[in-house]
Amino acid sequence: MEELQRRIDQMIIHLGGYWRPLSGLARLLEEVGEVGGALYANDKSALCEELMDVFVISTCLANQYAITLEDQAAQQGETAQDRTYYRLVREAGEVGRILNAYEGDKKLKATATPGSLQRHIESVQQATLDLATMNGFDLYAHIIPLIEDKSSRDFGRFDHTPDPITEESVRCYTTYVPGRYWGGVEAKPFEAVSRYREREGHLARFLKIAEVEGLDGFVIRQPESPLQSNDSVASDLQLPTSFVVDLERHGPDTFLIVRKQR
Repeated sequence: MEELQRRIDQMIIHLGGYWRPLSGLARLLEEVGEVGGALYANDKSALCEELMDVFVISTCLANQYAITLEDQAAQQGETAQDRTYYRLVREAGEVGRILNAYEGDKKLKATATPGSLQRHIESVQQATLDLATMNGFDLYAHIIPLIEDKSSRDFGRFDHTPDPITEESVRCYTTYVPGRYWGGVEAKPFEAVSRYREREGHLARFLKIAEVEGLDGFVIRQPESPLQSNDSVASDLQLPTSFVVDLERHGPDTFLIVRKQR
């Protein structure tokens, strides 16, 4: 599954980048509805396409939160197709509930359970694989050609949307230090940290969900002429007292890493 996630990530970058998470969620729910339409019409060809879309979009959402998904295999215990579809709808709804708290207007509860997003995305994929098996096709075998086809054409099909998983800062840092990291936009030479904070849209999201989602840190790549701080970097970034900033050097690169205090 890790290799499949990597290939889907490469495909999305080729196409232009990830959607915003709530847009991705809307697409996921749209495709879940279309799975229902294909089941209702008994259209096996359309069903295969819609199940692939559900699988790929749910994987994209996992990628955006730096989640490494576990391999799923079709289960044989449930034979009622409608019950399996209801399970898919239920689990997609749970993904929606979590992302609304992460990215939307719903308040993130202090009792939110770490790992919930991963579990529900994996359950979406489990139900998707089960429906595919019930209808006589191997979903994995169909997805690989789809990825190869999309990766060989449609370059830049999607408008680029800045995303903390595709910023150059995090792509560079994770070549040195693997982990679940988000990254900030490119810093300008001699830029004030406070000014960087004003135009950096990802950090506030990170601070909101880092603990419950288990993110390891937020990466800011220092330019050759580094960011300037009037007081302290943590103060200028307006970090809660439960977060710290570490300075790290790896090869020729220097990074500021915002992370939860241990």
